[in-house]
Amino acid sequence: MTRRSRSAMKLRVRSPDPRGAIGVVGLGYVGLATAVAFAHYGRSVVGFDVLPDRREAIARGEAPFFEPGFQATLTRVVRSGKLSVVDSARAALERSELLFLAVPTPSTDEGEVDLSFVRSACEELGRAVRSIPGWRGIVVKSTVVPRSTEKVVEPTLRSASGRSSARSLGVAVNPEFLSEGTLVADALRPTRIIVGTSDARTLRCLRAAYRGFPAPLLNLTPAGAELVKYTANALLATKVSFANEIARLAERTGVDIDGVMAAVGLDPRLGQGFLRAGPGFGGSCFTKDLKALLACAAELGLRLEIPRSVLAVNESQPAHVADLAELALGSLSGQTVALLGLAFKEETSDVRDSRAYPLLRELLRRNARVILHDPNAGPAFLAGLPRELRKLQGGDYRLETRLLAALSDSDLAIIHTGWSEYARLPSREWQRLRQRVVVDTRRILRPDALARLGVEYVGVGRPLPESRAPRA
Repeated sequence: MTRRSRSAMKLRVRSPDPRGAIGVVGLGYVGLATAVAFAHYGRSVVGFDVLPDRREAIARGEAPFFEPGFQATLTRVVRSGKLSVVDSARAALERSELLFLAVPTPSTDEGEVDLSFVRSACEELGRAVRSIPGWRGIVVKSTVVPRSTEKVVEPTLRSASGRSSARSLGVAVNPEFLSEGTLVADALRPTRIIVGTSDARTLRCLRAAYRGFPAPLLNLTPAGAELVKYTANALLATKVSFANEIARLAERTGVDIDGVMAAVGLDPRLGQGFLRAGPGFGGSCFTKDLKALLACAAELGLRLEIPRSVLAVNESQPAHVADLAELALGSLSGQTVALLGLAFKEETSDVRDSRAYPLLRELLRRNARVILHDPNAGPAFLAGLPRELRKLQGGDYRLETRLLAALSDSDLAIIHTGWSEYARLPSREWQRLRQRVVVDTRRILRPDALARLGVEYVGVGRPLPESRAPRA
């Protein structure tokens, strides 16, 4: 840490009001967005993360990830003194009455939720509470399956702290509903605030913490609040996979999927959201949460067929995109494909569970050469390559930082992520492709403009040319 950042951190740590401050442990996407939102609405917030580099960057007002509008918002609340960074979870707990736990909950190899980070944090916080006077409330912001707070979080906290009563230690659940790419709007203007509490004091403190947020606050049991999060993600993922299956039917029946889903989405019972066909869903939540939901149900002797089918459709979608490319070229063997967009969605550099990974694997399996491009996520994509793809890094694929060079060196392009850089590219530039074929999984280009220039357009959910439609 530099002398400047040390002094800046010391200045910011002195100021919080111990009784009115809010603590946040874990300053990733969820935790930092939570901290910034509370600071935006005038609360004093103290945050801690186990990564020293991340703590130092945030203390200087520097966002550790790319998200539209987030840098300016973070800088503002840090400069105002409303958001401070401390160097331990204990320090965050000492300076706050209500503390939000936003540590990772990854999947195990079996798809179950891994609570090791949550358990470790609860043990540390519980030990700290032993010697800290006064009431404290611990709120689980991390995504955990139903009854995790009841069976793991609360027993761990009470055992480590020696506080067996809600009169001295409150425990609650407060799931997040944030989408990457719209993180600032989702954090500052949530559609709803869901809390799960078992005691009146913790509920009062949560209501006070969220005062001024333009959203209704609903109180459920802790298990009920946990289940809301998984249910919402499972239903959104279902809409994506459903749209992708209907898109395959649209391609073979000469129908435009966007027109169909625009009409379907006008039904107020359904809505337009997440009915856009594409390469499949990715990111840090949907796949992980559906697998955890299935594992949770299996422990109770239940087999949930709809989430299982949703995952199966999502897993098959990258192969379907490769099929569309192969239909256009006849074969991908020996062809060079520009894979455009590596983040799981536009307006983020996050590549977790990006569908570009299985799509790359499928292209290589069909003996294509691949040139990778993304305006923001290229290095992160290479760093996150699965082991079996790392072994193939020789001449089979490479990262290109210049979009036009990637097009000039390729036979065909596949748009995986709907970056505006691709949508705004003049139509004539797509003529650089040697075979002049574009597979647009997001349907962000203008097929008519490309057709006039002799560039063949193939879109997910768009009618296939009669001569190239696969046999039933």
